Amino acid sequence: MEDAQLYVSANAMQRRDALLVLSEYLPQMSWQEEGEAVLDIGCGSGDVTRNLLMPLLPRVEQVTGVDVSSEMVGYASKTFQHNSLSFRHLDIEKSIQPRQIFPDGFTKVFSFYCLHWVRGQDQCLRNIYQLLQPGGEALLVFLANNPLFTMYENMSLKPEWQEYMQDVSNYVSVYQHKSDPAQSMVEVAEEAGFEVVSCEAPKLEFVFQNINYVKNAIKAVNPFVKRVPQDKQEAFLKECLTELASLKTRRPDGQMVARYGLMIAHLQRPE
Repeated sequence: MEDAQLYVSANAMQRRDALLVLSEYLPQMSWQEEGEAVLDIGCGSGDVTRNLLMPLLPRVEQVTGVDVSSEMVGYASKTFQHNSLSFRHLDIEKSIQPRQIFPDGFTKVFSFYCLHWVRGQDQCLRNIYQLLQPGGEALLVFLANNPLFTMYENMSLKPEWQEYMQDVSNYVSVYQHKSDPAQSMVEVAEEAGFEVVSCEAPKLEFVFQNINYVKNAIKAVNPFVKRVPQDKQEAFLKECLTELASLKTRRPDGQMVARYGLMIAHLQRPE
């Protein structure tokens, strides 16, 4: 996911879910009178951090968005500047001592549509725990399962695309095939030291505007497109759409719909 402008134009589902979750969960969190130091993990292009998260925060002193993509961080820094907002590069999975980067830590950590890309959930949760101050809270929102991941797996078996998708498992949520993804998440969070305030993986639906929007949405997050030779990329995307349609992602009226499980974990670091 390197094309920031494409992602901003095609992330309506991500923005809708972030707004739904924030509206429900922010009132359940504790807020300090003197303001909060807030971290947004996987900020991507920065639009959700600046336009959704910041306006809804009750009291905020400073917000920091971090992302593994330097291109995304650069785009966010240029496009969503604010005196209470900064963007930094950080790989939440690979970082060993993230508190050395942010010595003061944070009172709140958020993450939207990022952690399904993380294979090392245990290290990731330990890093988030380390970044939180004692008593701090985390609200983590990401895909538990999605037909998109099934499409990736099926496409990787096709002879024409196999060579570009040999590491497909790296881009499928580790909870995709879990019978109880929320309980699996609880176990990882508790092992990292968190108190689990709540954790669920409700089933949601999102209806796309039209087939072109679906195509752009797939292209914006598909890690394999740039590996495919340019003269075959259109055919690859077309076959992705055909594969998705075969997974019952089309409604009787012809519109494409995503049916997926959304992990919502509200965690707290003990005092």
